[in-house]
Amino acid sequence: MPGPAVILKELHRLRSHIAELDEKVTLAPNRVAVAQKKLAAQEDAFIQAKEYLKRLVLSIREKEGSVKATQTQLAKYEKQLDGAANKKEYDTLQAEIAQEKKHIAKLEDEILAAMGENEEKTAQLPEAEKISLKAHADFAQFEKDHQEKLERFAQEKTRALGELQATEATLPADIHVQYDRLLLAKGIDALSGVKGRICMACYTEITAQMLSELKRELTMLCKNCGRMLYLEA
Repeated sequence: MPGPAVILKELHRLRSHIAELDEKVTLAPNRVAVAQKKLAAQEDAFIQAKEYLKRLVLSIREKEGSVKATQTQLAKYEKQLDGAANKKEYDTLQAEIAQEKKHIAKLEDEILAAMGENEEKTAQLPEAEKISLKAHADFAQFEKDHQEKLERFAQEKTRALGELQATEATLPADIHVQYDRLLLAKGIDALSGVKGRICMACYTEITAQMLSELKRELTMLCKNCGRMLYLEA
């Protein structure tokens, strides 16, 4: 049967492993949230691209409507020009006609620019859709892998708990009592290995006498952190 140091070292390993598994499960929702946020961003980018195109097309139609309305008003002014009663009225109509023509030219330039942008954005839409679809596929794979990991963590924890229980049963009775008391008080921090003469939990140097007693498989506690010590090798 292995000595207390070997048993304590294995107990420490098992409890640390179980704690790591618990932490992974605890952090799992955060990883899901990050993946969901990434997916939502890709979806939103595609939706925004489509919505922008809709607004662009609507803007073009509105400007085309404004051009037609302005052309109608322009024709009205030009007709009134022939019947102008005096020079002042004639000059006023000429000014209105010039202003309307300028407005039409501005609208036509804006329509031309919008049509060019619409063509460019329309050409980019399939790529945006492709990215969105890939994001969905990636998230689906993430969910599958994530669930498999959680199941594996659960299986590993069950196995580790079984090994822990079996290993604890091999502790000598006197050490078991002290081990249980420390475990209740400190949990995962109940144990620590010693390398050379250094407690690997708090990095405090133990005395030569303590090292000697550890080598004799006697139970020792770190005077600084209070953990039950065992020799690493």
